Amino acid sequence: MCGIAGIIGRDPSRVRDAVTRMTAAMTHRGPDADGIAVLPFGNLWLGLGHRRLSIIDLSPLGAQPMTHEPSGCQIVFNGEIYNFHELKRGLISESDTFRGGSDTEVMLAGLARHGPRYCERFEGMYAYALYDPRNGGSLTLTRDPAGIKPLYMAHTPEGLVFASEVRALLSSGLLPKKVDGAALAGLLAYGAIQQPLSLFEGVRMLPPGSHTSIRTTNDNIAIESPVVWWMPPEPDPTPVLDVVGTVRDNLDAAVRDHLMSDVPVGVFLSAGLDSSTIAGLAARHSKAVQAFTVGFTDQPDFDEMTIASETALRFGISHTPIRLSNSDAEQAAHDWLADADQPSMDGLNTYIIAKAVRACGVKVALSGLGADELFGGYPSFREVPKLRRLSKAVGWLPQGMRRGLAGMLAVRKSTTARAKLADMLAGCGDVTTLALQRRRALNDRQLAALGLDRDALGLSPDWLPSESAVTLPRTSADPGWAISVVESRFYQTNVLLRDSDTNGMAHGLEIRVPFLDQRLLNQMHRLPGSIRFPTNRPPKWLLREAAADVLHPNLLARPKSGFALPLRRWMTGPLRTVCEAGLATLKATGLVKGVGVDAVWNDFLREPESPAWSRALTLAATGDFLRRHG
Repeated sequence: MCGIAGIIGRDPSRVRDAVTRMTAAMTHRGPDADGIAVLPFGNLWLGLGHRRLSIIDLSPLGAQPMTHEPSGCQIVFNGEIYNFHELKRGLISESDTFRGGSDTEVMLAGLARHGPRYCERFEGMYAYALYDPRNGGSLTLTRDPAGIKPLYMAHTPEGLVFASEVRALLSSGLLPKKVDGAALAGLLAYGAIQQPLSLFEGVRMLPPGSHTSIRTTNDNIAIESPVVWWMPPEPDPTPVLDVVGTVRDNLDAAVRDHLMSDVPVGVFLSAGLDSSTIAGLAARHSKAVQAFTVGFTDQPDFDEMTIASETALRFGISHTPIRLSNSDAEQAAHDWLADADQPSMDGLNTYIIAKAVRACGVKVALSGLGADELFGGYPSFREVPKLRRLSKAVGWLPQGMRRGLAGMLAVRKSTTARAKLADMLAGCGDVTTLALQRRRALNDRQLAALGLDRDALGLSPDWLPSESAVTLPRTSADPGWAISVVESRFYQTNVLLRDSDTNGMAHGLEIRVPFLDQRLLNQMHRLPGSIRFPTNRPPKWLLREAAADVLHPNLLARPKSGFALPLRRWMTGPLRTVCEAGLATLKATGLVKGVGVDAVWNDFLREPESPAWSRALTLAATGDFLRRHG
């Protein structure tokens, strides 16, 4: 796990200076070592930079940028390839030789021999830049199928810059800090910036499961449009024998492979099904695994320490409890905001536990992220089909009457919840739109009060950039599959994975996600929704069945649970000052109307225990980020 950076420009000394600044801005991602190479690229120059977090082959033979001597190809790589031993055996049979024991050397040899499509053989998480001097020279940028590892890029007057983080691109000194209005609108609409946009104009993210090639012509560069080589496969109606057994085998293999490391490995352990499954399977393969749980001394109802400790004891692995007070939380929130690569309403929980785990000397931790999207853990898997049927049934009513009906149906719920249901019933009622509506932070009226216009910003009716809107299923005979794709390609990619990477690597902690193993992704998405999410079964029943021989029956019977923070309480207590300072900054920028900001904050103060807290936090985090970045 590392941070990578690169630049194409005309002056080799300026290229070196810029890539040096970019890698320095990501020291937290790779505190163990760094490396820089400046290479001729046609009439231009290519700079490659790398920050190293040593996990596989800790020797200098794993250092980057790495060169493949027979071909002259060079690579900078962020991530892990879990099946590199198998790939290495295949390459040795093709006469390749190896000096060290890193996965980087294996993937470089395979790409040099077989070309860019060799990445389709990788099992892992990755973002890399491959320079190939043959046939006139080319640079290929590639990102893993699930979008676990980030890769940003931007044009400059002389060429191109790319890096693992936005802050690294800005540190090059070659890009203006101008806010992208469409990205800001998407951030406020959903609590996170929607790929491929970033908060800054011109900085864009390479799509998951894609690669792009850059070549030079005289003093110019030509960048091909990203080629997407993986998307979630559609359901296969062919009957599947022993679904539970196959899921169990694939998940067990995924956890086994994700334990590959030359340094200690930890597990995030809550009282929930997902992390407990990962911990239980990991314990089968290694008793050296360490479990970590965060609890709160001032919020006992959020404390999962007792259950997590009992689970770790049952698995026979060591358990480290981490207890936080309100004052700890306040300091953590300040640090979280200061370390943000882009503003988000999510990620403080990961930031806190990653800091604690890294302080214990652990560089790698397994997470249960991804299970909800694959196995149907979110309420959307149950609520969206019901709302779809209700929407069709009342679709003949005028929109105003449908909104009134929503108010009656949600009469016992918060104002925020009633308004969201009204928006859902007033819409067109297709599965994707309903699933997106469930994820909305600010609704259309609130965004209008902030002075934002989706049509003027070139966004879709769902407030998404066109590039991401077209990747979501709009018609499907399998609603369960469609909801899973929306949650995976939208919420998981834009929020969970990006925040997990940023907040883990802020402390030099590599977070691995076995539920997003390629074998499991391919198997689960091919299963029809009737098998994955059958009616009259508990949420994530297929995972419960697959993990039945690992987990205690009492744990299997527990409702959905995970590592959560009492953020809404802190926002009216120890974090109120920092939130209000962020809101004041946001209003002062003139990017949005102050009256709209005040309305969102006042809604939260009236109903602090409602979902309004996430809306207020989004605005506060955005203002704080803009203050810190000028």
